[in-house]
Amino acid sequence: MTKKKWELEDFIEQNQRRVYYQMARLQIDAKEGDYFQEGLVAMWRAYENYNPDKGPLTTYMNFQIRNRLVDVLRQSIVERKYFEQLGIQFKSETQTGNYMDGNKIPSEKEGESNPQETIAQINENGFSELTAVLSEKQKIWFSYAIVEGLSNREIAEKEQVSLEAVKSWAKSAKRKLRNMDWDRQ
Repeated sequence: MTKKKWELEDFIEQNQRRVYYQMARLQIDAKEGDYFQEGLVAMWRAYENYNPDKGPLTTYMNFQIRNRLVDVLRQSIVERKYFEQLGIQFKSETQTGNYMDGNKIPSEKEGESNPQETIAQINENGFSELTAVLSEKQKIWFSYAIVEGLSNREIAEKEQVSLEAVKSWAKSAKRKLRNMDWDRQ
């Protein structure tokens, strides 16, 4: 059992630069220890699951580290947006004036039913403007992949379609979003 511990430590010592390299490529600050830890775990899992018939170990480790770091980045972006929304909601609930982003939110006295419904409607309108150019299947992909952070495989399982179909939705949605006139928005 102690042999495995030393084997792991030696392995990490010899290969930790791979994690730092991938973090630098993704412009992740090296001070953020969570990303480094995720990279180390991905590297060790790649080492344990390595199949020599598939190619070089180094390529496989780099691929696994990068993909794990990208997943963690996406998840942190979604979490950050969620907490920003909570902060905005908290401010609108606790501060007088019911203001959000400089726009006054109508209160119940002014004929609107609920400020929370108005906030949800504002967010939904922004989402629908962004996805107006997408087809229904592409909107499904966008919602699951970008908003919720699911992988294509998870989307395929949820929607009960093939993985290739989901990849097709993603490819065409990305193309449409890239070609949008962003100055108009």
